[in-house]
Amino acid sequence: MAKTKSKNRRREGNWSSGDHESRTAKRIASLDKKRRRQQHDQAEAEDVDDGASSHCRPNPEAQHDLPLHQVRIKKKSRRTRLAKQVPDDTYKRSFLAHDNYEQIDSTKLRLATTQLQRKVDALKERLESYDPVEEEKIATQQEDDLARRMKLDAQNRQFDRQAREKAASEYSLQYAKHGVNSSTNRRKANLKRKPRPGPESWKLRGAARPAWEVYEFDTRHVNVHVKAHEEANAKARRSWNVFAHCRGRFAQGDDNDGGDEEEKRKTPQPLCREYLSLLTQLGSIHLARKNYSTARKCFLEAIELEGTGHSISITNARNQLMNMYLSTNRPSSARKLWEQLYNDPSVWIRYSAALIEYVSWNLLGEDGSTAETAEELLGQAIRGNVYLAYMLAWPETFQKALEYTEEIVENGDHPQGSVLEAIEYACSTDEDRGMGMWISTEGSLDWVRCVILRILTTNTGDAQNKSVLTNWETGLNREEEEYERLQKEVKGEGGEDNNDESQDSSDEQEPDTFMYAGMFRTAMDWLQDAGEFLKSPEFDFVNEPSTETKQKSVEDEDKLKKNCNKSKDIVDETRTSSSSDLSDDSD
Repeated sequence: MAKTKSKNRRREGNWSSGDHESRTAKRIASLDKKRRRQQHDQAEAEDVDDGASSHCRPNPEAQHDLPLHQVRIKKKSRRTRLAKQVPDDTYKRSFLAHDNYEQIDSTKLRLATTQLQRKVDALKERLESYDPVEEEKIATQQEDDLARRMKLDAQNRQFDRQAREKAASEYSLQYAKHGVNSSTNRRKANLKRKPRPGPESWKLRGAARPAWEVYEFDTRHVNVHVKAHEEANAKARRSWNVFAHCRGRFAQGDDNDGGDEEEKRKTPQPLCREYLSLLTQLGSIHLARKNYSTARKCFLEAIELEGTGHSISITNARNQLMNMYLSTNRPSSARKLWEQLYNDPSVWIRYSAALIEYVSWNLLGEDGSTAETAEELLGQAIRGNVYLAYMLAWPETFQKALEYTEEIVENGDHPQGSVLEAIEYACSTDEDRGMGMWISTEGSLDWVRCVILRILTTNTGDAQNKSVLTNWETGLNREEEEYERLQKEVKGEGGEDNNDESQDSSDEQEPDTFMYAGMFRTAMDWLQDAGEFLKSPEFDFVNEPSTETKQKSVEDEDKLKKNCNKSKDIVDETRTSSSSDLSDDSD
């Protein structure tokens, strides 16, 4: 039973005097403990303040002159080490003591993954039941949304201005009639007699309701349920699944010509391209979180929806998937990918294919991989981007000549076959992408240099690759002319009176091709002056077959000889038996 105190003197509660004494003793003990703790904290604070300088101590005489937040002396934080770890550009209250930088980054990636997944699901639902009429309404609403909001804002401002002017005129009339200090204008609103509510405000129930509320006498009445059913049927007839009809054409435009059926099945843009972009971003975040299976599904779906029949890709899903296969040691999957994308001229695809074939031939010794097949794939890569071939063959020289490459690596998405794309690949020194994969592979860079020197110094019949290697400067001049033309167009559109901010933003978006082309020319001049292109190729990178492989080859030869001898014996026996049968028949 709970203890209660008696409020009425006639009635007695169950709260005894002993309970009062025990409660008082506990209260006194807690107050004493609190007092001792405060004294201890005050003594520690005085000991700490003894070593501080005099100008750091608060002045008790001027306490009343300071604001309240400066008068109070803040307690010293016990988390001094955590405060030192937090950088200046980080909000310290959001920095948790039990989380390090990796955990905070993983939390951000997880939140971004959830947000992107929701966007992908919402857009996928729209594309699975695509209604042209509804999408057209949404598009017009989005286009007119900004203009509508601006117009509404202007109307609201005009109404506010008129209301303020009307109120000011009314107040001025009241002041002129009754005087400034009169209370008539303040009591006028209360003195107004409000009209009596009419029958329209009555709320009748049951039989008191009028007939027009109970029965429908309008002959033009439309049943809303029937109308909604008809609209739903019409929408179902109009709707169609974009994934079923436009798979492989998500990157194409909607300007194709044809009949009614073809026009009905046009690729709806920009929804399809937006879906590809969101899907690629989702795969990139899963790749950063090392969720390789989910990232692979996203990249494969993006590649399948975009299609592999065209060489130019609007996303980097192909490149990221190839780098993921190489970094996770999946050569068979990478081989299937570049066989599927045989017409893609990107350096991330072609040079990766050459690297896989080199490893299969020289390091692993797999069946079907030879030096000829590896050189053939390397020749295709050279024809795709000749600048990267020189960078792989002489990496130290180009490393000295190239500067300010962080901007190119961070931006990415450079034209295929350009010097910027080659610099981006060569300066990606991580072990899971770009040049880092070649550096970590034994003898791969020596093999590229040997193939280039053999093509340049000898007449092996590979005239196409030789012309590409010798005419690299022609392509570089063409890129500079194209960059100069684009710069002139930008200046002509913007005019001569452009602001400094707009010029800076344009410079940040597009790297200076002239500067990087000059760096490449400088490195090539160094190599020509050193006579590197006149040296004979060296084949030190070729691995000799081991003793085990030699023994296996000898055993295979012995087995073949035995099988051949057995087959010969069988043939001789059949011949003798057939000759004996013929002699019997003749007899």
